[in-house]
Amino acid sequence: MLKISSITRILKEMVNIIPVASGKGGVGKSALSANLSILLAQSGKKTVLVDLDLGGANLHTLLGLKNNHTGLGNFIYRQFTTLEPLLQETGIENLYFIAGDCLFPGTANLGFFIKKRLIKELHLLDADYVILDLGAGAAFNTLDFFLITYNSLLVTTPEITSILNAYSFLKSAAYRFFTCQFKAKSEERMAIQRYIENSTEGIESSFEGLVKSVCAEFPETGERAVRELSKYRPQVILNQGNSVQDLEMARRLRSLTFSKMGISIDFVGFIPKDEALPLSVAMRKPLVLTSPQSAFARQLKAAVERIQQHSYSYNNAMFEYEELPMNSTGGDADLRLLSEEFIQ
Repeated sequence: MLKISSITRILKEMVNIIPVASGKGGVGKSALSANLSILLAQSGKKTVLVDLDLGGANLHTLLGLKNNHTGLGNFIYRQFTTLEPLLQETGIENLYFIAGDCLFPGTANLGFFIKKRLIKELHLLDADYVILDLGAGAAFNTLDFFLITYNSLLVTTPEITSILNAYSFLKSAAYRFFTCQFKAKSEERMAIQRYIENSTEGIESSFEGLVKSVCAEFPETGERAVRELSKYRPQVILNQGNSVQDLEMARRLRSLTFSKMGISIDFVGFIPKDEALPLSVAMRKPLVLTSPQSAFARQLKAAVERIQQHSYSYNNAMFEYEELPMNSTGGDADLRLLSEEFIQ
């Protein structure tokens, strides 16, 4: 079992935390999180896999573990003050697991200070990597955990609906990132809210236009937020790929994200579709263990090697100020308008 001594908790270097999200369900995010964590552990890195799908935690099934261990609900409701008692051995060297929790009511709806306390404890884990398997979609809790590092990982597939939802997720994350750079109830946040509300219905609100508007009205705080935003560079894995045409969809996602938001993204993996993966999930045996020479395992290993070349630093500004709920930043209207650009 991993130990966290008081000296270690004070002096240890920050762990690399990699939140893993998806714009929609069914893209293989959790299977990727589990198999990716195993490969990191096999490379000699102390790795902790955390089930942060707080509304539907079931990641333990992919590892072949029973749902009989204390989970995050015990920490959230202060039965434990650290995450150390939640660490579960997996039977795989260097890999530990923290279960999610559906047993406690309200676990899926975390308040600001609970999230802040949880994120602090995640960074104090004695590990090289902590992989956070987040819930699908762009709920505020998911976005906030996704944004605790500057290079978090988004999983998508080449299907048009998946790509468009990935774009929508990245846009929501960018709005959330920018908004959280300002104090709660501040004039800057009110200006952001007005900008969103005043956008013409059915037309995509311009993120770059929002940034310019805020910087013009609030030069000092706006420029500080822009400096933080320049550090934000999400990573993407294209899962269940089949062809060169699938890579073209990925390139269009990167092109549109940059042209419409000024946000650069890095592709760290192209993982081929493998018919053996659903069977491995059903059998509760990760595919990188049962078929380490499969195309899936080999390409995911290449993605892991790229991931290890990065440092996943903590986004300090994300939780500097208390959050306020914000209205929608688009959604269906964005997807309708963008779909033609993707399929041209």
